[in-house]
Amino acid sequence: MLTATATQKKPAEKSSGYRSLVRIPLYVGLVLLLCYAHVAGSRMLVLGCLLGFLLCALETSVHDANMEVLLFFLPWSPLLKQQVGQLSIYTVALLLICLAALARRRFTVHTYQVVLPSLLLMVTLVTKLVQGPSFSLSYLVFFAMLFLFPCVVEEDAPLRVPYVVTVLSFASGIASAALSAQLVAGYHNIAQFIDVDSWAHVTRLSGYYGDPNFYSAQINACLGGILLVLARERSVGLRAGFIGLLVLLLYCGLLSASKSFVVVGACELFVWVLLLLGQGARRPSSLVLLAAVAAVLLFALSTSAFQNLLAILDNRFSYADTLSDITTGRSDVWRNYLALFMSDPKLVIFGEGFTNILLPALGDKASHNTVIQCIYQFGLIGTPLVIAWFVCLVRSVSRPSEGKVNGLALMLMLVAALAPWLALGYVFFDEFFLLPVFAIEGARYFSARREGAKQAASPEPTQARALRSARLGAGGR
Repeated sequence: MLTATATQKKPAEKSSGYRSLVRIPLYVGLVLLLCYAHVAGSRMLVLGCLLGFLLCALETSVHDANMEVLLFFLPWSPLLKQQVGQLSIYTVALLLICLAALARRRFTVHTYQVVLPSLLLMVTLVTKLVQGPSFSLSYLVFFAMLFLFPCVVEEDAPLRVPYVVTVLSFASGIASAALSAQLVAGYHNIAQFIDVDSWAHVTRLSGYYGDPNFYSAQINACLGGILLVLARERSVGLRAGFIGLLVLLLYCGLLSASKSFVVVGACELFVWVLLLLGQGARRPSSLVLLAAVAAVLLFALSTSAFQNLLAILDNRFSYADTLSDITTGRSDVWRNYLALFMSDPKLVIFGEGFTNILLPALGDKASHNTVIQCIYQFGLIGTPLVIAWFVCLVRSVSRPSEGKVNGLALMLMLVAALAPWLALGYVFFDEFFLLPVFAIEGARYFSARREGAKQAASPEPTQARALRSARLGAGGR
């Protein structure tokens, strides 16, 4: 009886998960209304939209669909505020979701959630006491996330909302932000939220972000999820829809004219091809999919819409003669940081204690590298604690029943979500927590489905034994 009940629940749970698709049009309508409210200068309407976003966040939190809402609104986070300089309501919603998850767990947490953040907090506090106190709101938010965010991740760990829906939600948020920004980013009430040096010289579009590379990094991560869905799902209609989504996000990414977007995207496609070729012997449809994607991409890239964007990129790459040119000056910044580390052992050991203050010796420039940024902020004492926290987080959401994680699927998502970390400093941003989780969930989704397919092909040993026992018993009577 128990086995039958469990079997009957699975289709219902899957159906319930896919019903969360209806939220996406609601989110799109809400953000478009937010755009109109900002353009019109209606503070009351903006406030209403922000409250609507908070309600959406809390509603999805109740239904364990946290990543769906968080990833959709991530590209819109620069506009989720009433005035320039205010804390984004996005961060507030993220903390509320974390607190709600903690309350549902009856305030029980893992040991690492307390120990590792506490040790890191002690390291940064000692540094601040020595160098002079420099506390900020981002400092408090960061440590609150270290303590609370695992509660959210573990709620989403069973993947009650299908990963397909999560990817579609993320892609919808990116596309709606990128395309709407082309129309309204020039309006003063919108432009004031986008931090650029000069609007007169803007040739690279980046949604509502001032930095094209931060914007394109989100697209790289989402493209990894789309490629995994294409490799895993067998529905022709679903694959056709996601191929269209792949082309749309490729267009949005090329709007940024980001060299890192092209390099990371090429690496993603390479790993994805290896993944498909590995499946080719068992699933000939994978080779058909590869041919179809190649044909669609070649056709799309030959159109005038893509050709104009490729011309801008070609011009940017044509000036890249040296490593400094290729990295847009980042290699010079990295050398400055490494030179500072070599000359200041105290900084290397203890870091700066998580502060936005940049030293004059660095030219007041950020590191543009998350690894270097971690060492600069936390030192060689604190950085291993951050790494250990991520390792514990991954272990806490792993499910032994899912089987072994597919290595190529994991590599694809790590390239998609984490490779941009080598050119960007994420420690102060929400992506530092969200994108690694999106990557791990993607690898788990791909691997879990493979195990599920194997189990469906042959009855479980326990079920076989039960059937055999029942037959023997019936024969004996």
